[in-house]
Amino acid sequence: MKLASANKLNSLEKPKQITLLMDPFTIESDILTPTMKLKRNIAKDRFKDQITKMYEAKAMAPTGAPAPKKDA
Repeated sequence: MKLASANKLNSLEKPKQITLLMDPFTIESDILTPTMKLKRNIAKDRFKDQITKMYEAKAMAPTGAPAPKKDA
């Protein structure tokens, strides 16, 4: 988030949630085409649970951002 703020990315360009996967996307796992493009329909079906959890979770707190100012 520090990098996103430093480069003045707007809120649509900043990640809200991320999930790290242990297995890489490969042609053999049928997630990539032979030209290394993502098979979105297959990825969507295979990772449906993880995608749902990310949308249900509270957004990540920005790191390194200044605390919001309180009005007196």
